[in-house]
Amino acid sequence: MSLGKIGEKLIMEHQLYKESYQRSMLTVFVLGIITALAFFFSAIYFEDFIVQQTNTIAEQMLDENNKEMTNVQTFFSILLNNLFVGGMIILCGFIPLYGLPFVYGVLSFASVGIIAGYGIIMKYNVLQTMLIAFIPHAVIEIIPILYSVAIGTYINKNIVKKVFLKKRKSEKITKMLGQSITSYIIIIIPLFFLAALVEAFITSVLVDIYL
Repeated sequence: MSLGKIGEKLIMEHQLYKESYQRSMLTVFVLGIITALAFFFSAIYFEDFIVQQTNTIAEQMLDENNKEMTNVQTFFSILLNNLFVGGMIILCGFIPLYGLPFVYGVLSFASVGIIAGYGIIMKYNVLQTMLIAFIPHAVIEIIPILYSVAIGTYINKNIVKKVFLKKRKSEKITKMLGQSITSYIIIIIPLFFLAALVEAFITSVLVDIYL
């Protein structure tokens, strides 16, 4: 694909973002922050349960990952996992259950609140840990996640209209599928790639030095 074609695709994508994705991304982000805070305080309130469950999950992860991965292996593991999650969020939009990608997006913030709550319970320096081990890659990673949710929500609204409300003005499935594939290739994949690079090669170094 020539640079001219890529430029045209990016211009079209920006227009689609302004018309269909921007509001959903902002709404999910705001509600996600509220959800993270709610789960943060819930984690502190249900202290014993959170500690027990977190320790159990940690033990299972240690058993499954008894071999330490190299930075390159970590990079590919993170990238493939994120690409899978982003793709699944978009595909959820094709399920005629209203708001499914939106709910998934909001609840994905819950884990951040729970982890922060666990850190407070265990008397870790949560602020320092978040700044070093989370923020560097999260500020990049959150964008394609929100973008995936916005795409899935856009598709979901049109699918629900088509299936339940029988509205002819809803977008054609083939058109939405083509748009979502384009968005996935030119926006989501590059940003997840960059986030995985930062997490595998920069965050890991910062953790070794400062934590």
